[in-house]
Amino acid sequence: MSGVSVITERPAGAGLRLSPAMARAGLVLVVGLALLAGLLVTPAPVTAAAAAHAGGALTRLLRAMAMIKMLLAACALAGMLWRLGAAVTAPWLMAYAVAAGAMAAGPGLIWGMAHVGLGALLLHGGLLASLLLLWRDPGMARRLEDTIARRRAAIGVRG
Repeated sequence: MSGVSVITERPAGAGLRLSPAMARAGLVLVVGLALLAGLLVTPAPVTAAAAAHAGGALTRLLRAMAMIKMLLAACALAGMLWRLGAAVTAPWLMAYAVAAGAMAAGPGLIWGMAHVGLGALLLHGGLLASLLLLWRDPGMARRLEDTIARRRAAIGVRG
């Protein structure tokens, strides 16, 4: 046997890369379907009974909180969509899709009033997961570096 190895390692980050348009479209589709599922998982009679049991004031409060939580999820989704403006590998996109789907389903479940605890758990878990993903994604660092370099070049700052 010769001392030459025929096994080569793939460089870190190598693999199937998805285009920004496909990645963004896929993430938006997942979020839309998850929000719809969160809203429709509870049948209308169950939602009406849960709202009647909770009372008008608590129902209005929880639904207002669901709207505020949806705004928080939209902000995190905006960060994900910005990150997906550059190519991304399939595992990273799947992780973003799971986090975004959980964030979107949460407020829908809260709106239905029958699964408030599960909705809050999904939303907060998805928010935490999305923040951790954005923090640890090596593509995010490259995207930020490129943006900073372009903006510095635009104003004539060297650095």
